[in-house]
Amino acid sequence: MKKYIILFLIFIAVLLYSCGENNNILSPHESIDNTASINLTENMKGENTMQSTTNKSDKSNEKTTITSPVIYTINAPVAGNYPQGLFKYPNTQNTNSREMFTQTLEWIPKTEKTFEKNTQYTAVLTLTPVSDKNTFDGLQFDDVKNLPVNNIESISSEILNDNMIIKIIFEKTALENAEPELLFYDDFVGDKLDYTKWDKCPNWDRQGRSTWDEDLVSVSDGCLHLGFVRDTELGELKSSDNKISKNWIRAGAIRSMLQNNIDIIFENTFGYYEAKIKFPVVRGMWGAFWLMSPTQGILADAGIIGTEIDIVESIFNEKSSYNAAVHWDGYGSEHKGTGSDNTVPGIIDIYDGEFHIFAFDWSPNEYIFYVDGVEFWRCDGGSKYNNCGINQNPNYIKLTVEGADWAGLLPVDFTEGEMLVDYVKVYNQPK
Repeated sequence: MKKYIILFLIFIAVLLYSCGENNNILSPHESIDNTASINLTENMKGENTMQSTTNKSDKSNEKTTITSPVIYTINAPVAGNYPQGLFKYPNTQNTNSREMFTQTLEWIPKTEKTFEKNTQYTAVLTLTPVSDKNTFDGLQFDDVKNLPVNNIESISSEILNDNMIIKIIFEKTALENAEPELLFYDDFVGDKLDYTKWDKCPNWDRQGRSTWDEDLVSVSDGCLHLGFVRDTELGELKSSDNKISKNWIRAGAIRSMLQNNIDIIFENTFGYYEAKIKFPVVRGMWGAFWLMSPTQGILADAGIIGTEIDIVESIFNEKSSYNAAVHWDGYGSEHKGTGSDNTVPGIIDIYDGEFHIFAFDWSPNEYIFYVDGVEFWRCDGGSKYNNCGINQNPNYIKLTVEGADWAGLLPVDFTEGEMLVDYVKVYNQPK
């Protein structure tokens, strides 16, 4: 019996010694404690957790990388030309809404009016995800689409706070200014609207006393004809107010944007816009040559991010008045606007039965409005002009006729009339 007790004690001693030498063997509690420490460290780094037995990651803080973004076309600087503008401009081209991003373009050195001669410019384009669940981090620069290729000295990118910042250094501009070029032109030849440049505006009700009508748009004799007719029957369907219904009009309108309200045929920022127009004289209605911004309704950054720009409106034409104006921050309770004085006759009589040329010089720092080469309003976007700012984003073109109760009653004997447009031009340089 004593022999067995001795053998048992020897076995226990060997076992204890063996455990003490084996440094790789841990107790269950040691293993749990170490695992907890690893998890804590990883969580502090913002990495995936490992708390689940299935090793399932917590994706609440994960972001999706935007793939294959298509950037807005950026042209090389040309001496004498206006620069391009982009300010937080949403781009949905070839991408879905979940990957939408905005683009802001800055030129270095800053361009006040047009590009200078013999100067090297850098375009800094900042791409910013619209959703805070998206990022440009992880995007390969080669996957960015529509990067400029002409007159490039170098191009690079970096990721900063989920944004991609692209720096494009262009070659120096020429020693002399380039000749001006037309970016857009239509002289309305033929007998049909050119749908490569325009579309008819949707049949929308306007200003509470008019409706745009496709059938009142026509082209003939080298002019665009925007007709307008009194339509009391339609007015009775639109309003129970006899004063409004009896003065309702249907009118023609076109724009350089498709009726689907998505695709824009022609848009541009800084440029010299010009149209030759013959306005009718009919109380209670007006014609207009104007620019519309898809971003006009964004309630941020005043008119810098988007502005309706009325180059000319023939409001109160029966008093020989007309005006220019700008509107921003949408058309609801936040709407703001400013414009030239339309309560007094204009400096030039545009209601003499002849065509007149209306022009608009839009640069990064200023709006200037002309009739027959004579300036009639200027706006620098400052406090004198309700701090409207200067729009830095693309607009499309509109030519329209409409009516409103506040503009007065139609003449008792009025039945129909028309606004005529001889041409529309957009230049890449000031005149």
